[in-house]
Amino acid sequence: MPPLGDIRDHLHLVRRMARATGTDLGNAVHGGTLTSADWAQVVTNCRGCDCADPCRARLSALEMAGEQTAAPDYCRNRATFDRLARHPAQVKGSR
Repeated sequence: MPPLGDIRDHLHLVRRMARATGTDLGNAVHGGTLTSADWAQVVTNCRGCDCADPCRARLSALEMAGEQTAAPDYCRNRATFDRLARHPAQVKGSR
């Protein structure tokens, strides 16, 4: 198994991908839709991916265009981002 990528780099990529997919990770964590274990697995999944460079390029293009879209097919967290974007958590006390 190849070594995992730098945790800070992939944490940043996960956050950028969340924004690009319209996923509010903070809301998902605070609302209980994304557990601490889930969050750790999302980052670990990203760290194990060998598509960080294409991911960075895609995210940069989306950010420059101000667009949101689904995660690419190669994203190891695509299902998680799709699920969280479709079913955002309701943080207790929010409307």
